[in-house]
Parts: sequence; C-alpha cells; structure tokens
Amino acid sequence: MPQLLSINVLLMWVSLCFTAHIQHNSITISQLGHHKHVKSHHHHHEFTPAPHIVRGHKDICSQEADCVIPVQCPAHVRDEAKLHCKTLSGRAGVCCTTGQNHTEFSSGSKKSRGNHLVNVDPLVLGAVTRHSRVELHELHLREVRILSRSRSAIVPFGSAGYGHFRNSRLYSMNDLADVMSIANRALEIALATRAFKNRQGISNEQIEYGMIQEDLRPTPLGSACPVPPVCTNAHVRYRKIDGSCNNINNPGWGMPLTPYSRLLPPMYRDGIWIPRVSEDQGQPLYSARLISSTIFVDNDVPNYDYTLMLMQFGQFLSHDITQSIDTSFANGSAISCCTEDGNQEIPHEFRHYACMPILIPPKDPFFSKFKQGCMNFVRSVLAPRLDCTLGYAQQMNKVSHFIDGSAIYGSNTEQTRDLRSFVNGRLRTFNDFGRDLLPLTEDEDACITTEQGSACFSAGDTRLNQMVSLTVLHTLFMREHNRIANELAQLNPYWKDEQIFLETRQIVTAELQVITYNEYLPTLLGENAMKDFGLSLETGDAYSYDYDQRINPSIINEFSGAAFRFGHSMVDGILKIYGKNKMEAAIDIPEIMFHPARLRKTEFFDQVLTTMTNDPIQDVDNSVSEALTKYMFRAGNPFGVDIASINIQRGRDHGLRPYNDYRELVGQARIKSFEEFGEELGNKLKTVYASVDDIDLWVGGLLEPKYGGSVLGLTFRDIVAEQFSRLKKGDKYFFENDPTINPGSFTPEQLTELRKVSLARIICDNRDGILLVRQPPNVFRKPGLPGNEYVDCTSPVIPHINLMYWKD
Repeated sequence: MPQLLSINVLLMWVSLCFTAHIQHNSITISQLGHHKHVKSHHHHHEFTPAPHIVRGHKDICSQEADCVIPVQCPAHVRDEAKLHCKTLSGRAGVCCTTGQNHTEFSSGSKKSRGNHLVNVDPLVLGAVTRHSRVELHELHLREVRILSRSRSAIVPFGSAGYGHFRNSRLYSMNDLADVMSIANRALEIALATRAFKNRQGISNEQIEYGMIQEDLRPTPLGSACPVPPVCTNAHVRYRKIDGSCNNINNPGWGMPLTPYSRLLPPMYRDGIWIPRVSEDQGQPLYSARLISSTIFVDNDVPNYDYTLMLMQFGQFLSHDITQSIDTSFANGSAISCCTEDGNQEIPHEFRHYACMPILIPPKDPFFSKFKQGCMNFVRSVLAPRLDCTLGYAQQMNKVSHFIDGSAIYGSNTEQTRDLRSFVNGRLRTFNDFGRDLLPLTEDEDACITTEQGSACFSAGDTRLNQMVSLTVLHTLFMREHNRIANELAQLNPYWKDEQIFLETRQIVTAELQVITYNEYLPTLLGENAMKDFGLSLETGDAYSYDYDQRINPSIINEFSGAAFRFGHSMVDGILKIYGKNKMEAAIDIPEIMFHPARLRKTEFFDQVLTTMTNDPIQDVDNSVSEALTKYMFRAGNPFGVDIASINIQRGRDHGLRPYNDYRELVGQARIKSFEEFGEELGNKLKTVYASVDDIDLWVGGLLEPKYGGSVLGLTFRDIVAEQFSRLKKGDKYFFENDPTINPGSFTPEQLTELRKVSLARIICDNRDGILLVRQPPNVFRKPGLPGNEYVDCTSPVIPHINLMYWKD
C-alpha cells in the first residue's frame, strides 16, 4: 500500500464521517479552597494549603503509600479518598499508591463512578479493524487528490508559514519514511478506537483513563503495534544514540519517534483526537490569535537578576530532549491550510485533514493591515501507544527523550555518522580562516539563503539555524567535544577513533547534565524546588542511588507543549552586540532567524557569548516581544507568524487540559472567577474565554506570580521540576549513577572532576579569545555581584576538569 498520512492528519476527516453523537465528558475535580491570584512581576507567592489538608508527618500515610509532591501523583485529582500529608521537605503533599500513572486509582473509585474496564469482543475487533483499513485507503486517495488538484495545497517556499514548517523539518528522506510508517500504524489504531467507541457506546472518560486494556498484539491489529527494540546485553558501556535499551523492562522508553507521556489524560472532544471545546455550552474555543493579541503585550520588563543565557541554554536543552513534527504530505511537502493570499482558510472539502488553521479576526491590530485572515497551522504527527491498546491519540517526539547530547550528536546513527570526522574521535568542522565552525549543511532549504559567502550549518538538531545565538551554543559544544577528543587522543595514543569518540561523547553528555542540574535548574526553579523534587547532584566523589527503573523518563506532553515554552516570554526582541568599549549594533531577532551567516564575522562569536552572559532576560509574564508575535519566521516578508498563537493552538492540538486542571494537579485551588487575575487581566481574559475553565495551560501558567525563589509560577515550576526529576531518576546512564546501575559509570575520581564543570568554563575553553577574556563563574546570574564577579578565563575560580583521570 502506498505511504499513507500520519495519524493526526486523517482523524479530522474521520470525525466528519461519523454521525454518532459525541458525548463530551469533562472531568469533575474537587475544589481545594479559594486562593487570590494576582499578577505581579516580582511578587513571590507562597502556596497556602487548603483548610482541610491534614497537618502531620509522612507517617500519616499507610505502609503502601508515599507522601509526595502532588504533581508526582497525578491520580490524586480523581481520588476522592486521598489523604493529605507533609513531605520530608515540609511541603503539603498527598499519600500516593499510584505513582506517575494517571490511569490508576487508590480508592476503588472506578467502580463507584460506574466506569468499569471494557472487554473487547474478538468479532467486534475484527469488524472495526476492517473498517479502519478501508478508511486508511480512502484517506490516502483523498490526500493524492488534494495534492494534485492545486499548488495552493502546499505552503509556498519563502513564506512565513514555510519558515514555521522548516523549524520542524526532518533530517532526511529516511527519517520521513520512518515517521510516515510509524504514523500510519498509529492512525490505524486510532481509527479502530473511534469505530469501537461508537459501536460499543464507550464514554470519553473510559478512553481517557485507559479502561480498554486489551493487548492488541495477538489480534488483527497487532501489525500496527510498535515493535520494541531487541536488547541482547543489559550492560553495554555506552548509551545508544537512539536511547533504546536504557530500561531493559521497557526498552522503548525514551527512544525517538515514540509518544510523549502525560501528567493528566488529554481532553479531546471525542476522547480520541478532535480538539476540545468550551466548557461553557460546548461552543468552539476563541481564536488563539484573538487571545494572543488581547492578553500578550510587548512591554520591556527586564529581570536583571538573570542573563539571556538562561533563555538560550533553555532552548538548547529543550532541543536536546523534545521536538514535535508538523504533519506533511507523503512526499514531504508542507501542507497549506490557508488560501494563497492568506485571506481565509481553505474550505474543508479542499484542504488537508491535518489542518487546524488559526483564524485571524478581521480587526486584528497587526495582521489585518496585510489582509491576513488565516495563519497556517498543521497538527503534530502521532505515534502508536507503547502498550499496544486501543485509546486516545498520542503525539510523537522526534528526538531521544534523554539529556544525552542528541542536539550535538543526533538521535539516530545516520545523523551521527554524517557529523563525525572519523579521525581521532572528532566531529566534522568548517574551517573558516583558522576558526572551527560547524560543518556546512548540504540542505539548500535549511536557511533563508545559501548564496556564496553565506553559511548554513549542520548539527545534531535540525533547528540549529533558527536563531544565531542558538547556533553559537551548538558551535560551543561542538568545539568542546573536539577539545576533549584531542586531549584524550594525546593521553591515550593507542585508542582508536571509535573509543575516543564514545568516551568523549560520554564526558560531554555528563557535562551537559552537570550544567543542567548544578547551574541551570537551581537558577530557574529555585532551591526549594531542588529540594522538593530531589534534583540536586551529589558532591565530591559520591555516587547516586536514586535510579528507579519504574520511572518513565519520556518527555511529558504538558512540559513540551506548554510549561517549557515559558522561555518565549524571556526573549528580548533585539540582540545587542558590544565591541570593546560600547554597543556596536542592535539586531532585530527576526533578521537572524535561519540566517546564521554573521558567525563568519571574526568577532561575532565572542560578541554573542558576551551578550548572552551579560544582558538581562525579559521577565516571565504576559509580555512577549513583537519579534515573536508579529515577525517570527518572516524571512523577507512584511509579517511573520505569532508564536503565542502557535503555542496556544499547539496545546489544543495535543489535547492539553485547561489551566485549572493543572492548578489542582500541583495542589493549588482552582480559579473560580476571572477577577482572581486582577481587574485589568481579568477583564481581558473575560473577553476571550467564556469560562475560567477554558483558559489554556500556556496562558494561565505565564500569568501566575513567581513562586518560592523561582523564575516561574507554581504550576509551571512543578511541571518542569517533575520532568527533570524523571530525566534524572529514570535514566540508567545518568552520569552519577553507581556501577551497579550504570554500565558506563565513572570512577570516583572522574566524578569529582566532572562536578567542577560549569558553562563558564566551557565558554572560556572554546571562545575565539578575540574579545572575550573574562567571565562570571555563574553565567546564568547577573554578573558583578558578590560571589559572581568577573574573573579572567585563566582564573582557578572557574575550575578546569582534569582529564588525566581518563588516562588508561
């Protein structure tokens, strides 16, 4: 059968075909009391437990239960018999027996709510399987007709919409074939789920909470199930490039092209894939662009406590662990959901099934000037469920889920092979008059221009050219790899290229983990969160013993689709470039998107590093630079796309539940009225949401006051902290795990050296040295303050890692 469309592409058409009544069951969640919610840029809000929370120690829980932070026990929001306790850190918690699983209950409430496990009759399953395969064929034919009917079905090259599509591009045609194959299997199961639901009268809630537990492998749908990797040796010294076999019991956890995990079940109108509607009378939600233009403004609100590196390293780290993929035509072409002039959406009968265009209001304060009434948006590719059961659709993560340097090395062997020089363990470089830059890409479509004298680069992640400051970090870590490889080759002259490469990759990955947990997270989340979630590293030469093979490290959908997108609020719309004594240039961010050629200027690498470690971030709030809300990916066009609208729409595409549900998940009281956001914001929210229970997670999370020393509000803080807890405790190869856990463990002496690593040292060791000669020891915090004064790059205040401990 020819290549078919991915899962998410096709379900919209199916929804139009089914005439059965769709029952929308919202989840009723208990109220935890009333809490005043007022936005303030610098107010540190302390969580006040609801009045009925039990005061006491963790021994109030039964022997089978642990007292944990609420976000670590998602099932608590539906457990009517839950007990409240105090965690060892003193924070209000819940007694938990279900762990991370949101589909289980500790109180037998499934039965009390009338939601029994669903039995699957083999005859019925056979019938729905045949039905879904007929649908697959018809949907493929429909795609072919749309593609052949008009060129307007494809996003034109050079448009803002194409820039957005470029951002989610695949590495090669081999990648495209893999993605399409996996997505087709996901589609088949999703279509079968929908047919089964309509035939058997199953509720949305039964689907959301995994009550169809029939293993499909021995059934006719078994061929659509994901095939787990074969792990012949549980003690391989080096982690695999694709993240497979990290957990022997669940060898697919963390691999590329596998689904995101979830904190809470998705909210889809049909329980499977159709985007949610308003909680108020079931009407469609307001336009994401209307919400963006009403709520988000471009105010200059710098936070001088932190540098731009906090934003930029966060983006680099995000690209190491998460990337969704926009659906495309089977030949890889970008799908257009809007007419060629952008004035309106393409009618349903002529557009692709994955289309979910963002409608631009006629009186939009910006886009209406260009007669734009439609912003292109295509739904994310889906992946089959790892448990191989009928159920709701799940989105695909393109990259490996672990903090493993995949942004440097790639997430599959093809990428890694193309990036290696195969000489002394080094990565390939482009020698630009004596300076090592990233290798030039052969993909003519990766940047705005590849004219002679320009430059477009290649690395482990295809988004590296998105913004020049991001390209700088990719260059920095490429140089760090080669620096270490050179030194290891000198220390061990008999080592072959492969051993040098693998040892160097292992060290650089450990450096990335040290920077993340020693510097980045304490700055972002605050010390309280580090303590609450057990995120702090050990010290000296000590090993860690907190690995838990039951923990799924896969990236959480709410983290990827909303919480970790807080950084868009941090971006300054102008990149200031400094010379020796003064500012030399102020570059608009859109002018350096997919146009990294400035890195060929001799001083530019040092200049950008200096800017990122000196200039302040913008505060995390409802202010987002116009560079991102009006001109994002504009290329040579007078307008771009709106990243705030994209974020809101992506959350709806991924089935993220409303903000209020996640407030309760982290232990806060639900918002009951718009006035709790303050008069000004409350009045604005009231004009774009019919109910407080409609507010999107990304919107609500940005409006929360700062919490407990964090840059973020409590909801985003806890979602982000829980994600990094899972990435640390669910990764067998995490650098500080002891030899009984980590087959590639470091020696105690090596651990001592690795814990000296800082981003300041990596900058100092890999700078060009033309302008940059000094650094503050902590590049994420304001330089010049006591304890973070500028020092020369040769100073022992910024310690070096001694690689002599890697000499055989």
